[in-house]
Amino acid sequence: MADVTDVGADRTVKLFGSIVQGVKVIRLVEPVNQVWAYLMIDDSPTKYRMRTTTVPLKNVTILVGEDIGKA
Repeated sequence: MADVTDVGADRTVKLFGSIVQGVKVIRLVEPVNQVWAYLMIDDSPTKYRMRTTTVPLKNVTILVGEDIGKA
């Protein structure tokens, strides 16, 4: 289980230098200790790839973006 929220346009510009659609923040209680290529949220067929991750004091935060076929 995780808390999933969209990243707004202003924030994506600050993080990536341009507006990137389909970026989500995923907050987990514990880190994921497995290697993964992509994740899917709920029953959606959309695949997301990890862009960055942080481990602050409380929760693990993963920033993911829609997989559009680029490596």
